[in-house]
Amino acid sequence: MSVRNLTRKFLPALSKLSAENKLFINAMPEMRLAQMLRNGDKNIVQVGMNQCKAARILPGKIHTIYTDGLAGCNSVGVVAKGLDGNPVAILSHYTPLQTSRQLQMSVIDKQLQTYDYYLDKTFSPKIFYNIPGYPDEKQVLQPCVNPLVESIKSVFNKWFKSGYDEHIALYQCRNRPAFFSSANIFQFDPKNVNNLKITTVGEKEHFINLAKNV
Repeated sequence: MSVRNLTRKFLPALSKLSAENKLFINAMPEMRLAQMLRNGDKNIVQVGMNQCKAARILPGKIHTIYTDGLAGCNSVGVVAKGLDGNPVAILSHYTPLQTSRQLQMSVIDKQLQTYDYYLDKTFSPKIFYNIPGYPDEKQVLQPCVNPLVESIKSVFNKWFKSGYDEHIALYQCRNRPAFFSSANIFQFDPKNVNNLKITTVGEKEHFINLAKNV
């Protein structure tokens, strides 16, 4: 894949030198993307807190959409296919408050309504939840009580009557190490937009071939 590598092999330790800490912060994946945006890169879409954005992914155009850092928030992403074979990506980032959950459902619903005419109904859309978890006694992350996951299915069932694939990624909210990345990043290969790399909180990488409708 010709996708920019944003992840680090290891997290740096907190330094006594503020200049070094600044360098470590700027090396975080979301910070690197933010710098590219400031430098005028028009192929990247940033999704801030309490925002939902959609993008048609086309060769040579928009190829990356990402959230700011998550800290107790819910991120829901949707990847569908357009009738021209190119992906449509919808990414949201909202607080867990009840009013925010309702708003998150509403804006995703509106985005799906906007793109419904354009979507290929033979493709099974991919739904990605990035939600907070807590470590159990064995330090294995378990999902927090999260009404959003079940509630928002009413939106997806409305637009995706033939079904969809769901993927849940849990992330640690508390006691995270210094310079821990908490962004949710969707990167499509500019040369083959069917190749998708998702980097979830903690810089965990997932590779998906959208040409395979499974």
